[in-house]
Amino acid sequence: MRKDKALLGALYMYRQKVRPFTEKQIALLQNFAAQAVIAMENARLITETREALEQQTATAEVLQVINSSPGDLAPVFNAMLERHSASVGPISVYDEHL
Repeated sequence: MRKDKALLGALYMYRQKVRPFTEKQIALLQNFAAQAVIAMENARLITETREALEQQTATAEVLQVINSSPGDLAPVFNAMLERHSASVGPISVYDEHL
């Protein structure tokens, strides 16, 4: 199964007895493979769209904090850390003054 020049997968068909597949059977398998490629591409696009939306939402939230606290960077950095922790996982912050 291919999308443009990229190989996405393969279908293997066999029978207990050796004999060729009919043209109709081959056409059915080709159609099935084409539908599988479309489904994989749709899943990839949905994932990309979801990730882009999450990134835009995080950016909007940080910008909102920046707008609500001009001159004070602590809330901005805290908001950035919270968004990062929510999307990627917790991170540690080292402060040599503590």
